[in-house]
Amino acid sequence: MSNFSKILILVLFSICNYTLNAQQVKILFDASKAETANNADWVIDADAHNLGWNPGAVLSGGSESNAQKIPLPSQTNISAATIETYWSGALSSWGIDCVKRGYQVETLPYNGFITYNTSSNSQDLSNYKIFVVCEPNIRFTSNEKIAILNFVQGGGSLYMISDHTQSDRNNDGWDSPAIWNELLSGTTVGITFNLTNISETSTSVSTVSTDSLIHGPFGNVSKIQWFNGCDITVNIVVNPSVKIAVYRNGISNDNTKAMCVYARYGKGKIAAIGDSSPFDDGTGDSGDQLYNGYIVDAAGNHQLLIMNTTIWLAQQDSVTAPPISIPKAPLNLTVQNSTSKSISLNWIDSSNNEVGFKIYRSNVSGGAFTLLDSTLANTNTYLNSNLPSNTYCYKVVSFNSAGSSSTSNEACSVIEGIAGSAQHPNIMVYPNPAEKTIIIETPNSIREVYLINAVGEKIQIRNIFGGYCNTYDISSFAAGMYRVEILTQGYENSSFIKLCIH
Repeated sequence: MSNFSKILILVLFSICNYTLNAQQVKILFDASKAETANNADWVIDADAHNLGWNPGAVLSGGSESNAQKIPLPSQTNISAATIETYWSGALSSWGIDCVKRGYQVETLPYNGFITYNTSSNSQDLSNYKIFVVCEPNIRFTSNEKIAILNFVQGGGSLYMISDHTQSDRNNDGWDSPAIWNELLSGTTVGITFNLTNISETSTSVSTVSTDSLIHGPFGNVSKIQWFNGCDITVNIVVNPSVKIAVYRNGISNDNTKAMCVYARYGKGKIAAIGDSSPFDDGTGDSGDQLYNGYIVDAAGNHQLLIMNTTIWLAQQDSVTAPPISIPKAPLNLTVQNSTSKSISLNWIDSSNNEVGFKIYRSNVSGGAFTLLDSTLANTNTYLNSNLPSNTYCYKVVSFNSAGSSSTSNEACSVIEGIAGSAQHPNIMVYPNPAEKTIIIETPNSIREVYLINAVGEKIQIRNIFGGYCNTYDISSFAAGMYRVEILTQGYENSSFIKLCIH
């Protein structure tokens, strides 16, 4: 075989190998956090426009883009000559550029679930390399936060796109900078979105010749342009891997004035940008006023920056951020204050790397520990006003951003709660067990009746003034053990009776 033939085979093998690796990169664009609310259309493709956000998703009478899981027409037919109107969405140019690069793209629809390592979810983050969230307007739940952070810790990449402060599009009181900051709170990512509103063109790009975002495969970035976005603060002490690709104009070394940053977190990567305008290709929902920031603004530099960033996020390499320590000792749980009204619990997070906590409660009378709450805070206060007098014990289970958990000690406290049923030995609740209704007989006129479940949730089942024998509908309650609280005349008397609903 000639040397030329050997070289040709090697080149063909390299091309095929690159294409195979590129096709293995799957990108999931989120559309579950009101990304199409109001004048936004941050989706790669939507064939229906019947969605509303008020503040959650509303399918009745809506006209916003309702992105489906798989963009249509098929991405397998996209070639180098395909134009962005092949799909309908303000992110369609970006999506098609990704496919031209060899990546696969999907959308998480408005009713999709953000999970990690949940096999029952076909769009679980473990199936993707990059998760893109462009200007979220609905907060991530505690479980979603844990899923996203663990996804990155495990080797995934997160593209965080924000907008300016007070950019709440679905009128729920939260905008994208605050939502991103809540996600990152308590982590070692080292990125904070500033609550600012800036519009400017900046040429203060990184001067590092090896900067992957400024000098990437799509070309060299020389400037970017913000139309009402925010800037970013980075903390290189918390995360030495965080880098600034673009500063505010005229600034070169201020870690509180960044416009585009990127970092490693565990085995994964994160990129953050403070404005959604550069991603807008000017097409999509006809009811929205869209602009071509992707190609026209900043003389085409936005396309270069966005695709260089996407390629960096897609690359699989062996570099990791500094390891995050896992607590070797249990969390130290203490009771700060305990009264007849409330109890305050405090637990010490020695590693400062926890991404979630579950609080459990039991009583010394032999009751099993039951889940009381899920939280991200290190101190929480819980009401005791619906608990009978007893000694209660608490414990906390933490979930580390590296995927590990740790259980605290048990902390107990005597609670002088409300009195037991001895005050009214003649109160009767029947039948017990019950299924659809219960009858309550009391020696005094009934004022209010509540059912209290195993975790202390107190639900009023009927509001009655007067009557000594009444029937109450309990058909909406799930099966389980409940306590019945009966408040009689003047609220000075109460009774607790165990009730089994089956």
